[in-house]
Amino acid sequence: MDGVINVWKPRGFTSFDVIAKLRRIYHQKKIGHGGTLDPMAEGVLPVFLGRAARLIEYAPIHQKSYEAEFTMGISTDTEDMTGTILEKGPIPEDLSAFEKAAEKFRGDILQVPSAYSAKKINGERAYKLAREGKEVHLEPRPVTIYKLEILEIAPPHISLSVTCSAGTYIRALGRDLGKEAGCLLTMDKLVRTEMGPFSLKEAKTLEEISENPESALMTDLHPILSALPQVEISEEKAADFLQGKRLRTKVEDLQKAAVFSGERFLGIASISQHVIQPKKVFN
Repeated sequence: MDGVINVWKPRGFTSFDVIAKLRRIYHQKKIGHGGTLDPMAEGVLPVFLGRAARLIEYAPIHQKSYEAEFTMGISTDTEDMTGTILEKGPIPEDLSAFEKAAEKFRGDILQVPSAYSAKKINGERAYKLAREGKEVHLEPRPVTIYKLEILEIAPPHISLSVTCSAGTYIRALGRDLGKEAGCLLTMDKLVRTEMGPFSLKEAKTLEEISENPESALMTDLHPILSALPQVEISEEKAADFLQGKRLRTKVEDLQKAAVFSGERFLGIASISQHVIQPKKVFN
């Protein structure tokens, strides 16, 4: 089977747990996902099956939306409530400090990832080094916060809605927001509501997928490849494309394009001087 599933990852599962369960459901070894979620998080997890697993790099999943809840007055080593408490502090009387602080975290910012992140340091995952008690030093990296909205402040909790670029750590965002507002913040809940074209409203639970695997599988790859120009060729030319042959076209030059014949996805190609050159074929 080839296609994509919009999975609702449950809280308490690792992303690999989800993949392992789907391998059993679909009897498919070749499966990949489009963005890790921590075990304490839940929500949208796009999963790519069969030949579609080769499309993860082309999928428009770089913008993500989350709803997160933080506990005030606590910091932990993991920056979420699964960790060990390191410090406790007061909750500010003037709660408008959070909105004033949020203004500084909208747009392009530099963010230091959490020490318990999957970032690599000399080939080792940061979280592995941190668990071993070793010092973890991560450089700030540019990320974009497209939207940061405070949904509710009900001490000792504050809830945020965030839309951000890939590579953004929501618990680190809460950590930094708290510092700016003068209040320790630690994440206690995280839900990914959107990831590119995938929405929580359309996501399927593992139970729903198990009951009806075929209906959960998206086989039309047009929306999955919406970030690329899409080129249509006839069924007669499809066989030549799949053999790696160059084809004439009226389409102007493109560095990268998704090639279809009707709903059938054929592969990735470049176009130069009105010639389609197959780069990755799906036969």
